[in-house]
Amino acid sequence: MAESFAVGRAIVVRHVWRGRVFLVWTAVVAHDDTNLLALWIPPGAPCLRPGVRDALPYEQPLVERPWHAPGVLQLWARGAAHAIWLLDDAWYVNLQEPFRRRDDGVETADQLLDLVRARDGRWSWKDEHELEAAVAGGFVSPEEAAGVHAEAERVVAADPFPTGWENWEPDPSWPAPSRPAGFF
Repeated sequence: MAESFAVGRAIVVRHVWRGRVFLVWTAVVAHDDTNLLALWIPPGAPCLRPGVRDALPYEQPLVERPWHAPGVLQLWARGAAHAIWLLDDAWYVNLQEPFRRRDDGVETADQLLDLVRARDGRWSWKDEHELEAAVAGGFVSPEEAAGVHAEAERVVAADPFPTGWENWEPDPSWPAPSRPAGFF
């Protein structure tokens, strides 16, 4: 298992729920130390996603849909149950399990609920209906959903913005990640 990944290395990010892979993409390591893993997902990076948007992802077949423009820098603090995505006009907080390292990348599990913080400081919830549907369908327990909400509230209370990464740019010499053999 890799202790840290070299900057510029392409890795695989897998979202796994109860042993089932339900989302996979490739990313380029922008930074990796004892506190933070920063990942750059360039436009066109290979990605396998659920075939139907706005439906529970856990039991859907995956389809290949490359990452969309303009790409995104993701900040994954070690041990945190969320990742921060830097977007042009806002910060996006993806609630997810703390990541686990693998030789070829990392694993986590998206927790369905997300937050968006506009640059003017306004917070908004995203995808609440997905978490509610997961609870109603028995995929997520009410206690698990409460834990996801509690993590979201911790992020809002901490308000970790700006991150210091807002002006970061990818190294133009980095090759675009390709779909690795045995993608998952």
